[in-house]
Amino acid sequence: MEIICDKCGETVLSPEWKMIRDGDIEHTYFTCDACGAAHPVCATDGSLRRDIGKYRHMAARIRKGNCTESFHRRAQELKEANIRRSRELTRQHPMAPLLLQE
Repeated sequence: MEIICDKCGETVLSPEWKMIRDGDIEHTYFTCDACGAAHPVCATDGSLRRDIGKYRHMAARIRKGNCTESFHRRAQELKEANIRRSRELTRQHPMAPLLLQE
């Protein structure tokens, strides 16, 4: 995976995902190898992490095959809901103040 740093423009070839917690909120981010800028990836809470686990289980069943169209649809709906919830949490809980504490 290649990512371009918003701050310095350098390419980050293999970002190392890091996590920082603020109570129940867990922030996933990576830092630029060249300039050290932190780039948030997502924020999750306990409920969302459980729903992500449910989706992973459903996706594994789908990969094995023999699932109904209804099951596929429910898995896709859960995935979309998880993405929306993560974006909402990321907006509500910025991680910048947490990085200043490190």
